[in-house]
Amino acid sequence: KQWYQRRVAITAGGRSSMPLNYMLVEVLFGGLLELPVPRYPELFYGSILIQLCQLMADHLPQVLAQAVAYVYERLDTMNTVLVDRFGSWFAYFLSNFKYHWTWSEWEECVKLNKTDPNHPKPKFLKEVFLKLLWLTFHEKLKDVIPDEFASLLPLKPGYNHKFAEVTAENNLQSKCAKALIESIKNREGVEMMIGSLDPLPDGAMDGRELDPVYPEAKLEVVVQTILRVGCKSISHISVALNRFRDLLLAVMPNQDAKVCCLKITFSFFKTNHQLMCIMIEKYLNFQLIEPSCIVSWIFSPYMLPHFDRLYLWQMLDTTIKFCIKRCDRIKKELEKSKIKLNEKKDQETNAPDPDIAEQRRQLCAAAEEEVEHYVKLLEDAERSQKEVFLIVVQRFIMILTDHIVKSEQESRYTQTLWFRCTRDRLRQTLVKYRREVKRYMVTLQTLLFTPEIEPKILECFTQFKGYIA
Repeated sequence: KQWYQRRVAITAGGRSSMPLNYMLVEVLFGGLLELPVPRYPELFYGSILIQLCQLMADHLPQVLAQAVAYVYERLDTMNTVLVDRFGSWFAYFLSNFKYHWTWSEWEECVKLNKTDPNHPKPKFLKEVFLKLLWLTFHEKLKDVIPDEFASLLPLKPGYNHKFAEVTAENNLQSKCAKALIESIKNREGVEMMIGSLDPLPDGAMDGRELDPVYPEAKLEVVVQTILRVGCKSISHISVALNRFRDLLLAVMPNQDAKVCCLKITFSFFKTNHQLMCIMIEKYLNFQLIEPSCIVSWIFSPYMLPHFDRLYLWQMLDTTIKFCIKRCDRIKKELEKSKIKLNEKKDQETNAPDPDIAEQRRQLCAAAEEEVEHYVKLLEDAERSQKEVFLIVVQRFIMILTDHIVKSEQESRYTQTLWFRCTRDRLRQTLVKYRREVKRYMVTLQTLLFTPEIEPKILECFTQFKGYIA
């Protein structure tokens, strides 16, 4: 009833002299662009704005268009996280109104993309178009977006199967890939599948020395083949990873091999970033790759060209949230086990005869083992979570420091857009996950945020300490 009354009040507001349209848009945009995170899910603000545009079609869309134009003109001074959030909302909004927009007003982005591809405005449109692609088909996107913006549109999603065609460079790997596919079709065991890869070396294909050693050539064939088998749909990928989990683990004996697996996967989905984000979730859920390996891969030199793209930070968020949810889930299970153990102890104490007491003693021992099991799981999960946060912060510091040093050596301006965006990401990571980061404050201050690091980087930690004080 309250929601109905509010809806009636909103629709009736258009007849009063109060500028309700402007107030509604300002309040909703203020909530959507709140730092560090909105009070409610982003979808809440998006759905409310869509419903208001439908209810007040004669008034509110014009006001909303003015607000979008206002924010668009200030993209170069906005926090990077807010630009990402605004772009995600805008793509979602367009997808609900047949992608109609006054695109001619933003044609300057095409010119800026040619002269300065790193300018916030063309980068913003690229992210919006990529988000639209996640909500529709590439052909549809090309039809609804004016031809002038073709240079800003993402590539058509596809797959890069390295061994689809036999070349002089991949001749041996292509043959082994075909043999592995035949082994899969014949439903052979893991040992037989690995046996089909025997012609390949146990190290790198080009003879490079790997330390620690892992079968890079075999790993590439296995990952490419499994992804080729499962790339038809998300459910196919899940089935393939579950079915060939032991095979993947057999060719990934260490962390370097798992980082290499992520490189191969990203190469396979190089034009399908949405599926790559899903693959990160799958690798974590099937316990194929540890969160620390994913973080190391995200901050590796291999991914540096993608460092300013939103999908990379979505993968990092997915990884950190997985660690947090895993710890929370194990804590709940541990609490349940402790309650169960206390109940078993009470039952043992109140046993009416020795035989029943012995049975209850055995049940109590089993409950104690269960508690010990969850205690160990929680210790491992918390250790992994701490490792992830320390690696994330360490890599941020290393990358930002390297940028400052190189800029000073080459007498270039230090506070570039890239530097400001990366520093915004560091701030957001600290503040967004402040509950977890607070537990590691002593370690961070002792090992990472020392007085010797660059003041511009140390400032992020100083601001964070002031925020949580």
